[in-house]
Amino acid sequence: MRLRTVRWSLLGTRAAGFTLLEVLAAMLVLTLGLLGLASLALGGLQGSRMALQHTAATALLADLADRIRANRAGGAAYALAAGAVVVRPTLPCTAVGECSASAMAAVDLYAWQTEVAATLPEAQTRVIVASAGAPGARAYSITLRWRQSGDASFASVSMTVQA
Repeated sequence: MRLRTVRWSLLGTRAAGFTLLEVLAAMLVLTLGLLGLASLALGGLQGSRMALQHTAATALLADLADRIRANRAGGAAYALAAGAVVVRPTLPCTAVGECSASAMAAVDLYAWQTEVAATLPEAQTRVIVASAGAPGARAYSITLRWRQSGDASFASVSMTVQA
């Protein structure tokens, strides 16, 4: 019986499969790609949240504008300094003729400011009342300012209404 000697040569054989270094490089590229996608998705969510807050702020501005148009006689009572907090009115003004136009304006401002505080983070409200061109007409500049979610900056939306 004759024994054969087997000689292994590193130069003469071809490697089959992947080396550990190639696998690690592929995993690094895949990981970086997935992190980029996650960052992109997070930025999209943040932008969506900011757009939602701007939409809510615009709806709140329109709400107060409608309240002002419905109570033109209360005109000057809608003035509100920046950062001022409206106290709860003593009269609920739920029935027609139950209270004066200025008391109704106080109820409107309280209800509106309560809704603003519940909708927008760290919100500040301001309403400037100025006389418009026609006699008895007024211009109302309504401003909302709030801290954007997930951001240190403030956002602001304004609307001017003539009534």
